[in-house]
Amino acid sequence: MRYLYYRIYQALTKVKTNDTPAFNAMLLLMILQAFNIFSVISIINYFYKVEFDKQQVFIGAMSLFIIILIPNYIFFYRKRDAIIKRYQNETKEDKKWGIIGLLFYIVVSLAVFFILGETIVHKHY
Repeated sequence: MRYLYYRIYQALTKVKTNDTPAFNAMLLLMILQAFNIFSVISIINYFYKVEFDKQQVFIGAMSLFIIILIPNYIFFYRKRDAIIKRYQNETKEDKKWGIIGLLFYIVVSLAVFFILGETIVHKHY
């Protein structure tokens, strides 16, 4: 995950209007993690058929945000200088495979989330 954070950070540093690439990289990584967690919850919910009302969903989403925020802040944002220092001298080959890995993670995370949303969750409700 540190390397994914670094790759997202590096991509965001190239955006001229982005004043806080380290913080934004943490937020994007949190969003991807939330998609993965919601995908797992959707699968579990499909098999156990647990019903949630809107208030429970809102409280659960806010709780999940805080649960994801704290470790991401501690392990990525606060240690961003060490993470950047660790990966900044990577070879071109490592960088190429790192970018491919990041893109694969993003595409698979989003695809699974939306496919589950259209098939399992949509048909269930």
